[in-house]
Amino acid sequence: MTWVTETDFVNSFVNLMYFEKNQKRYYYKIWREVNTGFGKPDVVVIEYKPDILESRINFIHSKMPPLSTKAAYAMSYLSSRRWVSTEKLGNFLLCSRSQLRSLVKELTDRGLVRTNGHLIKANPKSEILAVNRLWVFEAKLFQWKTAIEQAERHLWFTKDSYVLMPSEKKSLIDLISLECKKRGIGLSFFNEKSGLETVVHSAETGLKNSPILWMINEKLLEEFK
Repeated sequence: MTWVTETDFVNSFVNLMYFEKNQKRYYYKIWREVNTGFGKPDVVVIEYKPDILESRINFIHSKMPPLSTKAAYAMSYLSSRRWVSTEKLGNFLLCSRSQLRSLVKELTDRGLVRTNGHLIKANPKSEILAVNRLWVFEAKLFQWKTAIEQAERHLWFTKDSYVLMPSEKKSLIDLISLECKKRGIGLSFFNEKSGLETVVHSAETGLKNSPILWMINEKLLEEFK
């Protein structure tokens, strides 16, 4: 099939992803153009653990606002450490005392952290982190160099970043593949007959601890309510 616009191409891809994931019975969400603060990937596929969402659902009430940006940065900082003084956390985030108190309350209300006097610690990831894996796709019909630049940019928050294009001639596939390997990103081709073919896998795989990971995690919880 020849797509007229990239939107049509992405729509076809997303529809196939819904079908394939349903066949494999994965727990997943597919989001479009997620604002990462440094670009908007065309497609984000989120694999998640529903049992963690179910265990945390009581912490989220209907009027709770989305996770704040500072709270997301705090979780990225705390989740890789043991007990930390609230003063040290405030210095890292450049928070005033009143801002820090509000931040700690926000994280506590969500069940993300525990406190002990002036100390604070993230709860175990096995209890609070529902996101299991993030795949990001930058889709282009022709402009593969632009897609590579954009896909490489997303490596700051996920290891599984891919360029997505329609099927191409072998000579061009070899050229694009070489450049993707240099950048550590993956390359997949898609058409509605043969489906999705990945010719280059990302250099690494798995989650990266970042503020975006925690914002996605909490948004997933809010949608699960």
